[in-house]
Amino acid sequence: MTVVTKAEKITDDQIIKYQPLVKSIAYKFINSGEPLEDLEQLGYIGLINAINLYNQKKGIKFITYATWLISGEIRHYIRDKHQVIKIPSWMMKLNIKVDEFIISYKKENNKFPSLSEISEKFNLTEEGIKEILKAREAVQIVSLDQEHRKYSSNSYPNIEKIKSKNY
Repeated sequence: MTVVTKAEKITDDQIIKYQPLVKSIAYKFINSGEPLEDLEQLGYIGLINAINLYNQKKGIKFITYATWLISGEIRHYIRDKHQVIKIPSWMMKLNIKVDEFIISYKKENNKFPSLSEISEKFNLTEEGIKEILKAREAVQIVSLDQEHRKYSSNSYPNIEKIKSKNY
């Protein structure tokens, strides 16, 4: 039989009491690519830290303090585990234009355009269009486990390859 101390009982009660807070904060990070259960676990770590570190004498409400630590724990994990990919805005805008072209081409011709047709439309080399399309893949959320990734780590677009056919 295990002995439960008063401090452990209070912590368990507080964890149960603030469970909706942890779940709601974790849900705000649902688009991070991490499973909701993992985000909630991180939130509980933040909550336990809040319970252990809270100082009522500072005049801050516990819920305010806990919210900050819970979301901070989740944010730090996401920041540390996910590589930030900076795609230039001109490339993202061009990607949108390519999408719009593909959609309109499909409506008019009842088929998708070929790579050469897309490159003709935008006066870019086919290799450049491939790099634009690669940017689309690079910004998709991916699994942290290498074997579950749908792309290799080296599939980021090579901006130097995106050039006009005139050069």
